Amino acid sequence: MKKLLLLSLLITISLNAQEKILLDYQKWELKSFKENRVFISEQEGVYLDNISEPEMYLYKAKGDSITDKAMIICPGGALLFSAYEKEGVKLAKKLALNGITAIVLKYRTYPRKGSVIDWAGTLWGKPQVVIDSAKTILPYSSKDALNAIEVIRNNASKYNINPDKIGLMGFSAGGAVTMEAAYTSISKNQPNFIAPIYPWMDIVGGQKVPSNKPPAFITCANNDGWKEIPTSSVQIYQDWIQAEAKVELHMFSEGGHGFGMNKINSPVDRWSQLLVDWILAL
Repeated sequence: MKKLLLLSLLITISLNAQEKILLDYQKWELKSFKENRVFISEQEGVYLDNISEPEMYLYKAKGDSITDKAMIICPGGALLFSAYEKEGVKLAKKLALNGITAIVLKYRTYPRKGSVIDWAGTLWGKPQVVIDSAKTILPYSSKDALNAIEVIRNNASKYNINPDKIGLMGFSAGGAVTMEAAYTSISKNQPNFIAPIYPWMDIVGGQKVPSNKPPAFITCANNDGWKEIPTSSVQIYQDWIQAEAKVELHMFSEGGHGFGMNKINSPVDRWSQLLVDWILAL
């Protein structure tokens, strides 16, 4: 039954995505393993791991008020896996229904033998191993994000997108990918706006506001289990204020870590609508 549910879910995700876009990348020296697709639960949806070939899936804007804006989404997962549906597909569908073209990015993750189900339980008890793995893979993952921006920008007319209205966002480790990409970007691949969602900043270096000062939307919960994340979120906000850049910070009292697009019957459930309203107002 679980295999049938997984197959159904994957087919649904594939049908909803309008286009699969491959990304160029340089070969790495890390050993690659077979990519896995793991069905976690009906609420959490599909997780992916061992992503060694970056690609993205585009969801075209729909509805009566289609905009010329786009948002590239980087799901979280400690750079070891991708919470592909909860922090990717579900949000992409919502953005598209609100007239915003959305792109879910499958950036490269650190290779591990077996699936996330096999090794995640023991790995979380070794935080330094997780951090070291994330720091190793982050340059590759953030390069994928920068390549994604460049590809969408170069093909903006094809997708009815304004090349100067391309955003980048991510959850947790995807937030680290977002910020690392923003900090290291150059004119051809700079995001025009960013949205780090409970960003994991411990692995991100060189934290200086980019030269183009992209407007930023930050969301987090005070009771995040990764206690440094609320502090890091506030620091990004303060950096943007200091640089006289546009920024919003939505800090919820409850929500924990990894709420994504799950409904937890808390005020934090409103965060994605706040994001939609913010993008539309840019």
